[in-house]
Amino acid sequence: MRAIEKPNLVPQTVYETCINSISDSELRIRLNLITPDLMIAATDYEQKADTIQLFTLAPNTCQNSDPVLGFVTKKELKDVYTNHFVPEKKPARKYYDLLLSKVHLSRCPYCGIGHVSTLDHFLPKSPFPQFSVLPLNLVPACKDCNEGKNATVTSAIDKQDLHPYFDHQHFITDQWLYADIEQSSPITVRFFINPPDHWDNISKNRVQAHFIHFNLAARYKIEASSELANISGLLTKYLQSYGQTSIRQHLTMQAENHLSQHVNSWQTALYQALAASAWYCNGGFQ
Repeated sequence: MRAIEKPNLVPQTVYETCINSISDSELRIRLNLITPDLMIAATDYEQKADTIQLFTLAPNTCQNSDPVLGFVTKKELKDVYTNHFVPEKKPARKYYDLLLSKVHLSRCPYCGIGHVSTLDHFLPKSPFPQFSVLPLNLVPACKDCNEGKNATVTSAIDKQDLHPYFDHQHFITDQWLYADIEQSSPITVRFFINPPDHWDNISKNRVQAHFIHFNLAARYKIEASSELANISGLLTKYLQSYGQTSIRQHLTMQAENHLSQHVNSWQTALYQALAASAWYCNGGFQ
């Protein structure tokens, strides 16, 4: 997971920009009337996200045609995002694009491998329509993470996914993603979670939940397989030109380089595992 600075967009400004572009005056009036309720919900969201309490928010289980706030139905509230926030010709689209641009090198903050192409509702908009256009609930993401994320609403503190806007500090600075190498042909890489012992159990369980919800073990394994195929020829040339000790030196330098960029990237874990494998360094790559 990669941290992103929280967007400083004003929730009311974003919401009003969306609904002011609605041509249906009757709908616009009804959506305007619930603005105070939505702003209270926005404040509550930020307070709970700051204290890892988003799981305490009750999901809305009513039907799309049922009123969810005032005289506004669930569908009408969700449609504010679909019809008045996303379309390129709508005035609020500038906020959509601004949120997309928050990530470094367009890398998805959930997985670190995909390219950002959409906004993910951290709390899904169907059970939480009140957060449909709340900037703090809209996280830039790749298609795989957005569509593959488990949509189940968690009710436990230690099952909450890591939130790129709020979960920083030890989740970013401490290493918890590792890999090991299995002596096989082709080589098999297994990624796993091993949080530091000094972490509390909630943090340990949360990184494990994040790892599972985004299917990172399988996705990192695919990336690693491609990387191994790419470096095989290079390592063979190192072996021929500089001898066997150069293999571990090269792999260690790669691991240190990736570590300096992202402690918990799949590349950091992969190259650390490769450098630590006597079998691989002694010719397993060939």
